Amino acid sequence: NSCRQGDPAADARLPIKQEGLDLFQKCKDGILLAKLINFSVPDTLDERVLNTKTNMNVFQMTENANVVVNSSKAIGCSVVNVGSSDIIVGTEHLMLGLIWQIIRIGLLSQITLANHPELFRLLEDGEDIADLLKLPPEQILLRWFNYHLKNAGHPRRVNNFSSDIADSECYTILLNQLDKQCNKDALNKSDPEDRAETMLQQADKLDCRKFVKPSDVARGQPKLN
Repeated sequence: NSCRQGDPAADARLPIKQEGLDLFQKCKDGILLAKLINFSVPDTLDERVLNTKTNMNVFQMTENANVVVNSSKAIGCSVVNVGSSDIIVGTEHLMLGLIWQIIRIGLLSQITLANHPELFRLLEDGEDIADLLKLPPEQILLRWFNYHLKNAGHPRRVNNFSSDIADSECYTILLNQLDKQCNKDALNKSDPEDRAETMLQQADKLDCRKFVKPSDVARGQPKLN
């Protein structure tokens, strides 16, 4: 359920602690984690090797968990201190860290020259494409963001996805620059969350609102942004 987009019940979920326990319980047999890995990086693992019967024993869950750990490592996750037992018992901080890494890799995997040859426009003086591709995906996104702010004639630049976007101003300018159907009405709002909600309504026109809530923007939650 956590992989669904546009969930209308997003604001009526279980308390965080209860929801987290439910997440760990549903991931302990490794099947959902394996599917998440294949969703993020298709064809990473052959799901036919997984045990899928109901009421699996510990040995069968361990086999699945070992596949998950090895596949996570294969796509670039850091799995230091993460073992099959951590998945089965649901070691909270290790599980959350692993899940976030898998999601992050999936989200950023498309930021490549092969998928987006127009990235060459982001080169700065004295750089070649190899220099650009050495940058972490987050830095390429920031450079892309600032490229559009500059083309819009806006004086501000963003250096992070936390404090620099919290007032929704740069987001509003970016969206308007990408598509003029996205208006700048958010700039007329003074309350940060009201402004963020108005900005996100414009983002929704481009189908890029997804899970982000006004509070995530106003409080500068970098992972969601």
